[in-house]
Amino acid sequence: MNAKELVDSLFEGYEQTAALVDFKEELLSNLNAKIENLVKKGMETEAAFAKAGAELGDVSALADELALKKRKEVFGDAYMDIRNYMSAKRVAAYVIFGILAFFGIIAALIAFFAVKETGLESPLGFTAFFAAMLPFLTAAVAGFTFLGTTQETVSMYPVSSKRGVWYAAAAGLIAFGLFTMPVIYFGIQIVHKLFGEFFACNFTGVISVMAVTIPFLLPGGGLLTFLILTEKNRLKPWAKDFAEKAVRREMEKWNDPAAAQRFGMLSGAIWVFAAGLFILLGFLIGFKFSWLVFIFAAAVQLFVQGLMDKSTTVSDEK
Repeated sequence: MNAKELVDSLFEGYEQTAALVDFKEELLSNLNAKIENLVKKGMETEAAFAKAGAELGDVSALADELALKKRKEVFGDAYMDIRNYMSAKRVAAYVIFGILAFFGIIAALIAFFAVKETGLESPLGFTAFFAAMLPFLTAAVAGFTFLGTTQETVSMYPVSSKRGVWYAAAAGLIAFGLFTMPVIYFGIQIVHKLFGEFFACNFTGVISVMAVTIPFLLPGGGLLTFLILTEKNRLKPWAKDFAEKAVRREMEKWNDPAAAQRFGMLSGAIWVFAAGLFILLGFLIGFKFSWLVFIFAAAVQLFVQGLMDKSTTVSDEK
């Protein structure tokens, strides 16, 4: 292994940006200069290479010791600025779909209050509201989904345009089905008021909503589930490495028998107390409200876990 191969191996797994290439060249130049200096002092070339390489140290420790300014110089172009990935056309598309969604909401409000001014029944107003909103927000949801999935970010690569279209189609079907539900529901109420009990017996709102939305929600949900389950890992090398290290730290932390025992005992005490308080408050004020204690119990559980995480991190740093 020569000096260049050694430097390349130290940065294996990092994305080869222009800034990182410059940093590696600077490091290689310093390494060669150190080897040359040791050889001039009478050391054998192999021994000089081994000594200089050992003094170079581990790249992870070296990277951690870099000043924040130096880190930004080396890695900032690739990871720290999402604007590098946002073309003018993409920004314009985000703005257009945002305006489309806002226009749909305004049109829906205009339709609702226009119906209300006529003094007609409220179901017609709600039907007009959701019907006016439906095409604009459905298009906006599909558009934002396509732009979001095909957008390269700080930590993730984008999906292909073809796959992005499938994501947009799934989101559009689901959005169309969801916005259609209130239109059908309030529409059935209008029919009931106009034509009486016959339609009330044969066309109930809930059944009609379920029947009409099946062609939209089921295909859209199935397609979205398929896309999510077949999605490849799109994390960039640095983000993947960071995630793996975070998972490893968490596993090491909770594999500590003492920490796991403390957390288990505290969790058990929290939920036993919450269950007892639920029953007590249920008889005192009614079970309609006593279930709220479980929300507070979950909050206390998260607070305790946060304290344990903090204490473990502090002990690790020491």
